[in-house]
Amino acid sequence: MAEDAGAAAAGGGSPMKIIIIMIIGGVLLVAVSIGGVFFMMKSMGMLDGGGGNADAQKDISSEPAIYFPLEPAFVVNFQDRGRTRFLQISMEISTRDSSMIDELTKHMPLIRNNILLILSNQKAESLHTVEGKEQIRTEALEELRRILSEQTGLIDVGIDGLYFTSFVTQ
Repeated sequence: MAEDAGAAAAGGGSPMKIIIIMIIGGVLLVAVSIGGVFFMMKSMGMLDGGGGNADAQKDISSEPAIYFPLEPAFVVNFQDRGRTRFLQISMEISTRDSSMIDELTKHMPLIRNNILLILSNQKAESLHTVEGKEQIRTEALEELRRILSEQTGLIDVGIDGLYFTSFVTQ
């Protein structure tokens, strides 16, 4: 019996130490396995951090363009050398994110108001040049993006462009 105790001590320790080492080894093996599964799921895009909806983070850059008309056409008057002049512009917004159509519709009164203010503040000379028209388009697009960003809380609202489909001065 004394020989058995001496052999156990010389062989690396008591059976209790061996059991503890095996339990710790098993726990570490399980932890590494779980970590590996999470790493693989993250790298495959299965963990999006948004409540489990992987479609919320989908890349919309490959989606077809959606054109949303701003109707009715914008009509403003302005003064030119003492005469009252009129400007009528039809515009369409381009996006690839269909959820932006709902946001555009929801905030249309604010969008129309601010674009009307931009249009009514123009000089007649700028309306007759390509550069002037492009400047109006750029200002209106920037204002549209600013409104949507402010109202939705998004930094990039996914509006690709704003295009004139009719431009009439009288």
